[in-house]
Amino acid sequence: MKKTFIAITTATAFVAITANAEPAVKAKEDAVKADIKPALAKDKDGFDEEQMRLAQVIHKRIIDYKGIKDKTNNHKPQPFAKYKETNKAGVQFNMVPVKGGTFTWQGESEGDKLEVTLSPFWMAEKEVTWEEYEPFMLTKLPRQKDGQLLEFMREQVENDIDFIMRPTPPYHPMTFGMERDGHPALSMTQHAANKYCQWLSYQTGHFYRLPTEAEWEYACRAGAKTKFSWGDDPAKGNKFAWFGGDDGSHYKAPGTLKPNALGLYDMHGNVVEWTLDQYVPNRKEYFGKDKVTNPWIKATKPYPHVVKGGHWKLKLEGITAAARMQSDPEWKKSDPQNPRSQWYHTDTPWLGFRIVRPAKIPTAEEMYHYWNSGVEEEL
Repeated sequence: MKKTFIAITTATAFVAITANAEPAVKAKEDAVKADIKPALAKDKDGFDEEQMRLAQVIHKRIIDYKGIKDKTNNHKPQPFAKYKETNKAGVQFNMVPVKGGTFTWQGESEGDKLEVTLSPFWMAEKEVTWEEYEPFMLTKLPRQKDGQLLEFMREQVENDIDFIMRPTPPYHPMTFGMERDGHPALSMTQHAANKYCQWLSYQTGHFYRLPTEAEWEYACRAGAKTKFSWGDDPAKGNKFAWFGGDDGSHYKAPGTLKPNALGLYDMHGNVVEWTLDQYVPNRKEYFGKDKVTNPWIKATKPYPHVVKGGHWKLKLEGITAAARMQSDPEWKKSDPQNPRSQWYHTDTPWLGFRIVRPAKIPTAEEMYHYWNSGVEEEL
């Protein structure tokens, strides 16, 4: 399969408004250019053929589903509102609307400050739980180490969802001896989280992906300019976040504390969450300007990527809205495989994720990039 990538600038923004929005607003959003660096490959000859085929299949399903919903609603604009999604396993989760807007993105150094404008999206109310993730993680079909079906199985499979890469079985329970039911799924690589989003998109007819770092922080802040979404008062932290745990502590079921102003739970603490972005020390220097729109620092190497929100073992300063953690090869140090797994971080009992759905449906080519980083073989 081809795995070459040709960098040609795409003019299509990766988030905007769906059919739920007024047509006049949609036309305006469609003209928005996203700051994605490096630029996304656009030449189909540069894509992995199988992964591109699957992206096209899923894109068509999503467009067809949208057409059915439009017809059912007599093509009337629908409210940009909270909704409940159900996967094929019957597990439900809520998606919360996050209106587009602008915020100041302050980095780790004083000179790293950007004005960021984001288009609307929905974000999962809570972190992805084991009930949501395990139907993807535990596949019944035999697979190669990279998650592809074994060759002798390919002609026997008729449903395209089975061709989506899926994890190989873990060597030990990934709960690390902690509770499972109702708790966040743990220790998947960014590649595994991306493929979960692809698998979920096929099932639901809605496009899902990981949030960019900017989207994550914007949603976490929920309009606040303070260290935390609840303000700067550390005394209020225990009402909103799990943090400061000792070696005998463990993660908690999402949604047991207060949400932020948008209704999102556990954006601070509990488990740290994956974003789409490669880590760079200074984002302003990287983009080379003061203002960006829908920014995404696409991966060019396996490490480090950005994870956000901190986890339950960190002190309060480690779970601020601006805090950034970097993925590290040490997260796999006890993995017995050589080369090590694309699917699991064996030493991160505090790593999870939540999903977003951009309000505008991306192109099939864009979907391909959100679900395939190009460096996943070494993650």
